[in-house]
Formats: sequence, C-alpha cells, structure tokens
Amino acid sequence: MSSIPDLSGKIINISLRYHEVPMIKLILGLQFGDEGKGKITDFVSDEKSILVRYNGGTNAGHTVVTDRGKFKFHLLPAGSLRAKTVVLGNGMVIDPFALIEEIKGIIKENLRLDIRISSAASVVTDLHKNIDREQENLRGDMKIGTTSHGIGPTYEEKYSRNGIRISDLSSLETIIRKLRLIREIRQSELRNSPYLEDEKLLELAKNLHSTWDFIGKFVCRTETFLMDSVEKGEKMIFEGGHGSLLDIDFGTYPYVTSSNTISGSMHTGSGISLRKVNTIIGVVKSYTSRVGEGPFPTELHGNEAESLRTAGGEYGTTTGRPRRVGWLDIPLIRYASSLNDIDELAMTKLDVLGSRKTIKICTSYGKKINNPMNALLGAETAEPEYIEMDGWGTLGNDEIEKIVSKGYDSVPEKMKEYIETVERLVGKKISIVSIGQIRGSTILKK
Repeated sequence: MSSIPDLSGKIINISLRYHEVPMIKLILGLQFGDEGKGKITDFVSDEKSILVRYNGGTNAGHTVVTDRGKFKFHLLPAGSLRAKTVVLGNGMVIDPFALIEEIKGIIKENLRLDIRISSAASVVTDLHKNIDREQENLRGDMKIGTTSHGIGPTYEEKYSRNGIRISDLSSLETIIRKLRLIREIRQSELRNSPYLEDEKLLELAKNLHSTWDFIGKFVCRTETFLMDSVEKGEKMIFEGGHGSLLDIDFGTYPYVTSSNTISGSMHTGSGISLRKVNTIIGVVKSYTSRVGEGPFPTELHGNEAESLRTAGGEYGTTTGRPRRVGWLDIPLIRYASSLNDIDELAMTKLDVLGSRKTIKICTSYGKKINNPMNALLGAETAEPEYIEMDGWGTLGNDEIEKIVSKGYDSVPEKMKEYIETVERLVGKKISIVSIGQIRGSTILKK
C-alpha cells in the first residue's frame, strides 16, 4: 500500500500490484530461413513455457530431433513437445486441415499441452493454393519459387479485407459468401481450377466448416490471453517463421515471403509489444542456405555444394526441395542483426561445417557498400571477399557428448576460432552453440 496526495491535497491510498518480471524471449532467423530456429526454440523452452508463433503459415518448417525421434513443425511452435501452452497469433495464415493433423500428432507427445488459436488469424483454403500455382505460372522467367501453399494469396485476401478468418469457420453461410466474393474478384486466376463451379465451391465451404468441430475449442482472442500472461510474469517464447532476409519489406524482394519476418512483426502478429521482450536471439547457421529463387552472393555450386548439402541434410522441411548452400555472409548478418536489434546470437550446424578442410567467411563485397541489399538487388555489384579458416574435423557422437558434458571450454580450438571470429565480425555475442541434430547436442557459451 502506498499513499499519494490527490489534486485537492488530501492523502489517498492506492494499491500497487507487484508481480514477477516476465522472462520473454524472441527467437528469429537472420538469414534466408532454415537456420535451425526450431531447435533453438525447443532448447530454450521448458514445461513452464508459453510459446507463440506470430507470422507465416505452412510454408515455414521447423525440425526438432529428440530421443523420441524427429518432429517436423509447420504451424505449431517448435517447442510444443514440452511447453505448457502454444499460441497461434493473429498474424498467421492457417490451413485448418494441416493444423488438425499437426495438433493430433503433437498431442500424443505432450498430453497436457494447452493450445490457443487467434480468432483473427487468416484461413488458407484450397482456392488460395490454386491461385498461388496460377500466379507462379504467369510469372514465367520471373518466378519466385513459392511453396504453392497459398500463403501469398491468403495475405492478399487479408489486406483487401475479403479474407476468411478462423472465427468464420463457425458459420457455413459466412464461408460461402466470402468464397463467392473471392471467386468473383479472382476469376482470371482461377481459370484452371475447379472452383468456378458452384458445386465444388460449396463442397469446399462445407469441408472448411467441418473443421470447426475440432478447432473451435481452441479459438479465442489470443492477444487478451497473452496480455494476461505478461501481467502474471509467465515465461514466454516468441518464435518467428522464415528468415529476416525473406522479409516482405527488407528482404531480397520479390524473392521473399508474404509477411514481415523481422522482430517488429511480433507486435502486429500477436498484440504484445516488443518492449516487453527481455532478449532477442538471432539464429544463424554456420553457413548459408536458401530455398527457391533469388540472389545468393556466397553460393557454392557443383560437387562442393553437393557435399555440403548432403552433410547438412539441406532439403526443405516443407517442400523437400534441395536447398542452395554457400558460405557464411557477414554483411547480411550484420544487416539483419541491426534490423532486428538482436541481443545475442545462436549458431547452428557447426558439426556439419567442421567436416570441411577449409572454411570461408565472406567479410565484405569488395568495396564499401552502405546497405548489402543494394548489392543483392542489383543496384551495386556483389563481389564477396573472403577470409579462410581451418576446419575442425567431423565430430563423432562420443565426442559431441563429451563436449556437451564439459561445456564450451572443451570445444575444439579451431571451432572456437571460428565462433569467436564471427562474434568479432558481427559485433554480437554467440550465446548458444549447436553441434549436432538432437536437443542435447547444444551448449551455452558464457
């Protein structure tokens, strides 16, 4: 209880609410996606965590490997295996059929999991997947390399204010009205689809409506739940989909995803202010990879690329497509670090990179470039300049276990040199180091 004077000079008593300071982390990728965010989210989460996904849809893929097997996540946050609550925020675009299958799979592994789905999240339909494929065909040699999961067209629908929201799934009439409007507006993009026929459109509407029986019990205004959780001092982890260099505004446009992927999108995609976050962790793979089209200054080709791709299992979690691979690009990581105002880095797949005899790091593009996006988008020529370092050899399971048990001091000296060189070049501390696939093969660097 505290006393303060009111404007009349009288003393009044007010009750002050004291609560535990919330521990809120934001984890996001600093490259072109596929950095290993899923493993880092899983590593920092625990049975008391509330995990929040706030952007993207099934075009994102996060893989987690535990002693119970390999788990692939597309909509649910990667820490769902042991978190107490997961939240799918309003900034997401959700395929309800894919979500149901994912929930059914994860509930078997985490029986006590509490799931919350924003009533304001957008719904991806098969109509949008047809539009996505048609748009990619129309682009011809300007194709983007989309996953064709309907993500872009669904965001288009959202911003044109014609979209189907999760809450709409409760009403067959609403779904039919919105699908007919979308069809009317998008006829040219649906010319090769079956949905110009009323019968097929009605069938789609009924199928979408049928998902409410399963999904409806999880739906709420998630921003209210999250605000209350912040007030209670809950441990919360926000997980970004995709990578910062695929951001619709700041990435390698047009070869980007359809949503904002940088830290600020956490606020618009969940309703929780970025000012509530204690720590922003930027995840970086020890080399670079990307799926689809777009500029890639440090890309490797031929046998050199294939050996790294094979060693790292670089095939898309969502698409299965082989990823393009290349050396670590410091100018891009510095750019993404600044965009996201990160506090620290997590580095993954050091075990994969170490198998190479010689390792390169791109430190610049050959001249002073004010913004690396200028180089990637063709305004200036990107001519990577490299430093070379020695590899540290392949790490066996026994060696990984030994390093994990003893901590960072037992990391091979050449690996330490690599880690500390990246820290110096980026200007940020690497606090988490991943040296293997499974959850346990991760160490904290003090």
